[in-house]
Amino acid sequence: MSIPTPTPRASRVNEIFDFSAGRGLEIGPLHKPLVPRDAADVAYLDLYDRDRLYETNDDNPNVTREAIPEIDFPMWDGTRMRTLDEAAAGGAPFDWALASHVVEHVPDLVAWLGQIEAVTAPDGALVLVVPDRRYTFDAHRPPTTIGQILQAHEDGDIVPSVRAVYDHHRTAVSHDPKRLHHRGPSEAETCIHDLGYTRSQLERARRGEYVDSHVWTYTDRSFPEIIAELRRLGLTDWSVETLLPVPGNDIEFYVVLRRGLSPELPEMPGLPDWVEQGIELQEEVARLREVVEDQRRRLKAQRKQLGGQRAEIDDLRGSKRWKLATALAAPLDRWRERRKE
Repeated sequence: MSIPTPTPRASRVNEIFDFSAGRGLEIGPLHKPLVPRDAADVAYLDLYDRDRLYETNDDNPNVTREAIPEIDFPMWDGTRMRTLDEAAAGGAPFDWALASHVVEHVPDLVAWLGQIEAVTAPDGALVLVVPDRRYTFDAHRPPTTIGQILQAHEDGDIVPSVRAVYDHHRTAVSHDPKRLHHRGPSEAETCIHDLGYTRSQLERARRGEYVDSHVWTYTDRSFPEIIAELRRLGLTDWSVETLLPVPGNDIEFYVVLRRGLSPELPEMPGLPDWVEQGIELQEEVARLREVVEDQRRRLKAQRKQLGGQRAEIDDLRGSKRWKLATALAAPLDRWRERRKE
């Protein structure tokens, strides 16, 4: 059987971690596992088993159902949704875990990180592919705060909160990553969802339903700062080992977390990334204002020059030369008219 060509995401994630070493767990692969079984000793964990994933994506045009692999550890046991560590306990401990575009969805980040700790080796790794809010439909959303993460953990959220559901749906915008990279969030287009649709999702959330949302928003700078602060607070054993920032015109960054590291944690930065982004926008606005002011000066000079030329024309029209030229031109104009007849 021919081995499929790796996707750009799969190729990039292999740049930062060797998945062929040890046993691993890929979380939420759906129909696009980044680590195929023929490339590593890997097991798959998802919400449901393959048959139910197949059924629930029956009318989803974005999912190739035939590509959904066998799920070794479904979280749904037929009666309830188990936690990640409960579902994967039979295969633990794993040397590494991998999750692509999952960490922004989890209702309780602290608990989720703890569940993965519970099924990985003491020196295990967690590899994440994470969308950067600045280049996605989250471009108009505010950044996640540590306080929000702590509140979700204190509340024991097991589904996205009303806050998360509202923020995700009401502020989602159509986007072009290339334009966002070069011109910032002002280049994002209008909202995707209207207020009526947002309200319908809020009602589902109030009833306790699971409404899939980007609960958290990260950047390639804010995420390692969040992990470091959670470690300072004694809420996680994970530390950032490697991070590949978002490449040009792309939307995601890649990070390896490691258990058992004892790094010297840096102090919280003087300015968070969203403040610096605001400063960058202010600088860009100032630069554009200078360009506009320069154009105004040039236009004013051109108007002054044009005014001088008009004055010269008026002076010429009042001179004897102009009158003589006009008198000589009149017979010539009459002759041309007779020729046309």
